Amino acid sequence: MPDVAKAQSRYEEAVRLRRVFRHGASPEAALAAVQDAAIATFTDTGKWSTNFAKDAAKAHAEAVVWQAEAVALRRAEDALKYAAEDARDTMAPDVLAHLNGRLTEILTAAKDASTALGDVTTAEGAIDAGGDALDAWRRLTALLSDLRNVRAAQWDVLTSVSHDDERARLRMWAAEGHGEVRGVRLDDVPEHVRAAVRSQSYSIAQLVWLAHSGAAYVPTSFDDLQADVMAATEPLTYDDRGPLRDMSPRVTPGPAYVPSKVPPQSKTPNLDKSNPRPAPPKPNAVVSDREATTLEHF
Repeated sequence: MPDVAKAQSRYEEAVRLRRVFRHGASPEAALAAVQDAAIATFTDTGKWSTNFAKDAAKAHAEAVVWQAEAVALRRAEDALKYAAEDARDTMAPDVLAHLNGRLTEILTAAKDASTALGDVTTAEGAIDAGGDALDAWRRLTALLSDLRNVRAAQWDVLTSVSHDDERARLRMWAAEGHGEVRGVRLDDVPEHVRAAVRSQSYSIAQLVWLAHSGAAYVPTSFDDLQADVMAATEPLTYDDRGPLRDMSPRVTPGPAYVPSKVPPQSKTPNLDKSNPRPAPPKPNAVVSDREATTLEHF
């Protein structure tokens, strides 16, 4: 993108100018140096310098000019830094979209060229086969360089518009092989392709696989890449409340009826003392006799 390149170029030039700018002293330091020199001369000779005012004015004026330019260069560097970052952040989606379109062109051409290879898998085999196979191998070699450039630019842009914690995650995702194919779990990607993605060292075999997979893409943003990583790594189905449980109602049979045990010495409680004691209940169990309580004697 011309605007991004221009803003970055201006910022880099401002940095260079500030670094090569001559060293100098502030107006206060310049005056202090003239004063120290005059005091030292007076201490040694007992005579005050007749050129003190002229020397002080000259040193102060030169220091003011130096400080003004130094401050201007610092401000220019800061302003151009923010302008470059703003242009980069603003244009990042367009840059990534452009890279995605360029990737599509590369892989389309690679897919067309790979059909002429047949069973050829090495440069030596292409030389031996000659003809269309050799021409296809040469085209794929050139496309391989383009693929590397697109991937390098992709990670540069994503890193430049991300915060520090996001950059750490970008490095981790790149090392794991994310950010290359969409809608495909990493376990379903051949190991030789994953190894090439992790090392960013592609070969013709990986280029051909990406071309025929139809899943290669360039993320449009950090959030886009993060969503793809989550989709590629999380379980296909899960229950955030734990394993499924059978919650259908269950019928528990009631306990079998067991009649109360009534020993022979049982008595019916007398609820009304004005009436005679009721007849005792009919016993249905035999238990050992027990000693009568105090209340049963009355």
